[in-house]
Amino acid sequence: MSGQRGFLDELARYAADARWDVIAEPLRAPLRVAVSGRRGVGRRTVAHALAQAGVPVTPDADLQVHVIAEVVKPEDRAAIAAAQRPLLVVQNKADVAGGPVAGLGVPVAPMVGLLAVAVLDDTLWGALRVLAARPADLSSPDSFVACAHPLPVEVRRRLVDTLDLFGVAAAVAGIRRGASKAQVRARLRRLSRIDAVLAELAAVGAEVHYRRMLDAVAELEALAVTDPRAAEFLSRDATVIARMAAAIDVVEATGLDVDRCDSPAAHLRRAVRWQRYGRGPVSATHRACGADIARGSLRLWSHAGGSS
Repeated sequence: MSGQRGFLDELARYAADARWDVIAEPLRAPLRVAVSGRRGVGRRTVAHALAQAGVPVTPDADLQVHVIAEVVKPEDRAAIAAAQRPLLVVQNKADVAGGPVAGLGVPVAPMVGLLAVAVLDDTLWGALRVLAARPADLSSPDSFVACAHPLPVEVRRRLVDTLDLFGVAAAVAGIRRGASKAQVRARLRRLSRIDAVLAELAAVGAEVHYRRMLDAVAELEALAVTDPRAAEFLSRDATVIARMAAAIDVVEATGLDVDRCDSPAAHLRRAVRWQRYGRGPVSATHRACGADIARGSLRLWSHAGGSS
């Protein structure tokens, strides 16, 4: 469970009245994603896959996904450099790409977008079963469509449009091993890597969630002037630890390591390290992260038997 989710759950359990619900509402909102990319890289397919997975895709977004394919072109680098929102690069058509892209300075997640949105209707499923029994030339899309085979040419074109040859070959191999339609669909989803993309997107969005949590904390601190329950909530162990967990999500998403050992000495080392980090040349958000990690670590140190 993410740290932000833990904070929201604690807030929901402790909520006293409608004012608390208003504070919690932004924390419940899903992260919205804008999808960009050059023509021909599969931008619409990736956007469709994200929408199918429950991600709100809209120009008015919290995060940006920039889609590339086999080659990173100058306009891709320009778009990445100009991004004003937390950014994830999705390398679509990863089945034909030469390998992972490096040197962009942002997270990159490979994906096979067609397989993430593929729908196997009865016609396509039947065609795949025929191919499992009667192999065809899968050396290239043109060869597959043009070769002598009992499958109608228009059905073969649909297979290429829906699955590409990579997906056709994977589905046929599964059928030959006795896989059911549901099992083939599940394998195509795994090969699409959509779940890994969603996980990367969640990591990229950790800072957005954290800033929302900081806004909620500021509102609760204002509320605490007249509502003792707000002050009590902010000082609770569970709240302090949830804030620490949310901060850890943010710093780990940038590639930093956080010592998760559970001994009193480890808690104290972590507190000292992240207090020092927060006092260094970092952004305001990362200063808050350092403070939250240090505070949570000291709370854990105290409960683990630490003493001055």
